Amino acid sequence: MIEAMVYVLRTGVPWRDVPACFGPWNSVYTRWRRWCPCGLWAKLLAVLARRASGVLRFLDASHSQVHPDASNPAGGQQHQAIGRTKGGLNTKLTAWVDTAGRAVTLHLAPGQRADGRAALRRRGGQSCLSPRARRHHPASWHRGHYRQRRKVENFFQRAKRHRRIGTRYEKRDLYFLSFVHLFAILDWLK
Repeated sequence: MIEAMVYVLRTGVPWRDVPACFGPWNSVYTRWRRWCPCGLWAKLLAVLARRASGVLRFLDASHSQVHPDASNPAGGQQHQAIGRTKGGLNTKLTAWVDTAGRAVTLHLAPGQRADGRAALRRRGGQSCLSPRARRHHPASWHRGHYRQRRKVENFFQRAKRHRRIGTRYEKRDLYFLSFVHLFAILDWLK
């Protein structure tokens, strides 16, 4: 069953097109629909994230384009983390990774929502962005920490190799986020 779910994650095929070697497609889909609402994938990621390496955490966000088939969910787009940007309908995936580049926490938001740097400061974190050269009073930043920002960028690059994450085919944000959690679990286990 899990191999079929990984196959759907990697290739992005519709559930009905799952090869017969994995068993009946509706059995796989039914299992997926039961496991997602109970938070199985998020709980497994939380167990793995307890072994996060280092004390630094890196936070960034990336967009996933919403497929036209997923653009009209029941209840409206605003309730399913779908937002309109210049590039069309998007979902913003925010990842918090450890020093090895493995996900610790994942969050979804509508595509047009701004990053929560104020919320990061309230929780005791610091943003580390290089200041623009023309600023009279540039913000302080740590060059060594900024260089390690690539770890969160590399996480997104690995995640978007999987079709179900690079393009959002799910109408419901719960199922899309569950696919991202499944990828993050596989990323921890490799």
